[in-house]
Amino acid sequence: MVIVDCSATYDTVGVLKDAVDHGCCVVLANKKPLTCAYEDFKKLTSHFRQIRFESTVGAGLPVIASVTRIIASGDPVSRIVGSLSGTLGYVMSELEDGNFFSEVVKTAKALGYTEPDPRDDLSGMDVARKALILARLLGQQISMENINVESLYPSELGPEVMSTTDFLESGLAKLDETIEEKVKAASLRGNVLRYVCVIGNTGCQVGLQEVPKDSALGRLRGSDNVV
Repeated sequence: MVIVDCSATYDTVGVLKDAVDHGCCVVLANKKPLTCAYEDFKKLTSHFRQIRFESTVGAGLPVIASVTRIIASGDPVSRIVGSLSGTLGYVMSELEDGNFFSEVVKTAKALGYTEPDPRDDLSGMDVARKALILARLLGQQISMENINVESLYPSELGPEVMSTTDFLESGLAKLDETIEEKVKAASLRGNVLRYVCVIGNTGCQVGLQEVPKDSALGRLRGSDNVV
């Protein structure tokens, strides 16, 4: 028997752990069960041949397979750097062309790149979950609280304060000036902005970084990912 989880909830963890206990195979598109308590992650991956979760990180890139293959060969992985959000990748590359942040986000939503509430992407939490999965694969016994995550909007524009409609109609525009200043400052140094995750021996950071325009991250366009 194979259980496939294509949901976007933490509620399936119990069922998935029971499935593993009963020798079932598990296939995950849902990354949240792997980002719960570390003990749950260990339980779900304790029989590695029974679980597949490639699509939880890096879209179509074979990131999980590559990392696990390197580890299985006995080689250490000291650092992982990547752009792991197609939505934020699209937004960042469009900003280079002089477009306003608010307009780019709205276009990304219209194209179906973002979640129904774009703040789910702009908060960086989706990237943080992917970073956490990779860090745990490297043996780091950490949780979401251990990851430094930079949100692209302040708390006063958060979902607890204003509705999705209000955020799109008036909140987003308040971010244009600040983002534009960062884009221009990076450009003067020959750099571009990318939303990057960095996983090292001392922890994880997720947020905006200036990178050289001709680097692997800097050359990204549209919704492509790279690690």
